[in-house]
Amino acid sequence: MSRRPSAAGAPSPQRQPPDEDPEAVLRELALRHFPADYKFGLNLGFYRTFAVPTIARALARTEKLEREPRSRAKATGRLVYALIEHGLASPAAREAVSRLRTLHEGIDAGNEHYVYVMSAFCVCPVRWIDAHGWRRTTPQERAAAHRFYARLATEMGIEDFPASFEGTRRWMREFERREFRPTPEADRLVRATRSLLTDRAPRVLSPVLDSCFSALLDEELRRAFRIAPPSAAVRWALQAALYLRARIRALLASAE
Repeated sequence: MSRRPSAAGAPSPQRQPPDEDPEAVLRELALRHFPADYKFGLNLGFYRTFAVPTIARALARTEKLEREPRSRAKATGRLVYALIEHGLASPAAREAVSRLRTLHEGIDAGNEHYVYVMSAFCVCPVRWIDAHGWRRTTPQERAAAHRFYARLATEMGIEDFPASFEGTRRWMREFERREFRPTPEADRLVRATRSLLTDRAPRVLSPVLDSCFSALLDEELRRAFRIAPPSAAVRWALQAALYLRARIRALLASAE
């Protein structure tokens, strides 16, 4: 999907003092400033992993995501949000990391593929907010997101995570150019989980979600999923709905 200027037409406000805890900065971003957008961005990040053949095969082999897509997605979401809400040093975080390790036991994927999953969780929510939120993220918020997921990668035993947010974004782009391609496993995963993405889309899109599904994906992802591109009318309707939503949110934020 195309990027656009901030809905409010203003630069991202520097709301946090420079020495604030990065985990607190991410918590504010994900739980207070952009709760719906951040959650949807995480779901988009999860969806991107299906386009990587090794990851798609590993997920399809367990059959858990196809049999119980909603419960599996909710379980993972609860764990990620426990980490964001309570912080990585908390007892709740230690329990969540242990549970995440258990969920991924038996999944045959290499370190680089786990780096990609963590990169998608780091980058995709920020990318969605910057394109469709009521304001763009700040450099401090992007750095906070990177530090959080880099530390989580370490806690998960994942090595060689990129050293900055921009580095993560570049690494992710190159990995996708090299790895994305269609597979039967990706086709099955998309069919099984399509409603998970549409159910979590901003409510303003509810009347047009079925026809807008492919417009929520970029061209590279549509090619990997063998999904036809949306019509110009559908793209326009989606962009208009998202833009109107962002403008309303920006006006409400400026009135606070």
